[in-house]
Amino acid sequence: MLMHLSVKNIALIDEINLDFDKGFNIMTGETGAGKSIIIDAVNLILGERADRDLIQTGKKYALVEAIFDIGNQTGIGDILCKLGIEMESDGTLLLMRELTSNGRNICRINGRIVTLSTLRKVGKYLIDIHGQHQHQSLLNVEQHQELLDMLGGDDTLKARGEVETIYNSWKEIQRRIKRLSGIGTDGERRKDLLIYQINEIESANLRDGEEEELNHERAVLVNSEKIIHIINSVYQNFYTGSNIHPSVTDLIGEALSGLNQIAGIEPKLDGINEKIESLSYLIEDIVLEIRNYKEGFEYNPLRLDVIEKRLEIIRTLKRKYGADIPEVLGYLNGIKKELEELENSQEQLEELRKEEEKILGILIEASNLLSKRRKATAEFFEKQLLTQLSELGMEKSNFHVNMDSIVNEGDTINLVDRITPSGYDRIEFLISTNPGEPVKPLSKIVSGGEMSRIMLAFKTILAQVDDIPTLIFDEIDVGISGRIAHVIGEKMGRISRTRQVICVTHLPQIAAMADVHYKVQKEVVAGHTRTTVRRLDEAGRQEEIAKMSGGKELTRTSMEHALELIQTAWEHKNKSV
Repeated sequence: MLMHLSVKNIALIDEINLDFDKGFNIMTGETGAGKSIIIDAVNLILGERADRDLIQTGKKYALVEAIFDIGNQTGIGDILCKLGIEMESDGTLLLMRELTSNGRNICRINGRIVTLSTLRKVGKYLIDIHGQHQHQSLLNVEQHQELLDMLGGDDTLKARGEVETIYNSWKEIQRRIKRLSGIGTDGERRKDLLIYQINEIESANLRDGEEEELNHERAVLVNSEKIIHIINSVYQNFYTGSNIHPSVTDLIGEALSGLNQIAGIEPKLDGINEKIESLSYLIEDIVLEIRNYKEGFEYNPLRLDVIEKRLEIIRTLKRKYGADIPEVLGYLNGIKKELEELENSQEQLEELRKEEEKILGILIEASNLLSKRRKATAEFFEKQLLTQLSELGMEKSNFHVNMDSIVNEGDTINLVDRITPSGYDRIEFLISTNPGEPVKPLSKIVSGGEMSRIMLAFKTILAQVDDIPTLIFDEIDVGISGRIAHVIGEKMGRISRTRQVICVTHLPQIAAMADVHYKVQKEVVAGHTRTTVRRLDEAGRQEEIAKMSGGKELTRTSMEHALELIQTAWEHKNKSV
């Protein structure tokens, strides 16, 4: 649930800190007091698009922070795990979003900076907001199938997942058939080209690492005169010497001879003697390696010509088929497979068409099963929703889940044209709110009060199956009063037993059902109008509900009426437990 909400520098809010409870949380206040600003702040923390105009005039940034208790909620836990965000040991989740006047948007989850889309992805598992202008999910026909499947529970969702898996396999086979079917004459020309390329590459007998070896050998041969000159010079300096300069070997031998003559006189020189002896052995090894290199070195101008021709072949193949030898060899393997596929295309095409026919049959069976589950869910949904609407004062309504499905399940031609990853059903919710009137799409409902009640009826039923822990109802009581207001309050109270409910309302009947009541009001602070929020005690609740019932002036009658509403609500809640 949403445990804490902190809002800073947004519109008329300097800074507010709200601690919400589980159960039914109510926010009330006069029109324009700033209730919508708080809902805007919640939308911000859920990743909705932001307008810089929300930042309070004169401030450089606006900040919203929210702390959630997610407990063992698996959906959000899995999402966080995939994002590499660690869960807190106490099950809390911290979301933060900062808007700056220069357009920067900083989002954090548990202190880690994330993208806005990531914040939105996490937010949809935490809070579901419904308001008088947020009925799009009901008015959007494309969402009706999703809502019905959600109500169908795990069995329906599993069946839909199987349809999607089979559908993807079917589409992949269709793509392969289309590609092979288009080979024709172009395929023969392509085969000739592939054969030529394969022969060209294979005749070169390329070897991985060969180019590097050849370049090294070429460099040695090109610089052979310089190499042998320097090697001879080094050999002379280390071993043979000259008439003018003795060799290093001679100098070391002379040094050792001299030191040996005084070895018994000055023991301190013994260590130097040993080091020079070690050096003499090292020099001998060096001289031996130089001699072997000299004797083995051979300059062959014909070999250089062979290397140049070989490197040119490699360069030509690289220009055509890849950046290096491994890429060229990889290209060779690819075109070999393509040639094999082309040579066997007709045979493969026949096999794929048989496979397509088989998997299409499986797809039809899976879609039929999904459709049957949906029909069963639709019948249940219709009865449940009519019951809910009757309780909400719309007992004359008629509701129907229209399922446009395949009439003839063997009509595969029709199926191919309309099948989707979620089956072949076309689902739309239809309703009539007046006796004798035919059912029509929800979008034809023009009354805000009716739409609010329909939405609440939907949510009451769907709350049984979705796992979003917090529901926010933002002034959905437009156009509602009297007995129906009592019923709406009772329904929200019923939902709040399994979900945290936060409701912005103008109706005293709904406010009386609250477990926690917050009052939003405007105050003039240092010459500026500011929004503040106060958690009401029992006396404050009674006073606020009395004002909601009878106007700003409190009377004994309005106070007694408010107390009666609160007591009636308390009795209902305890009776329903």
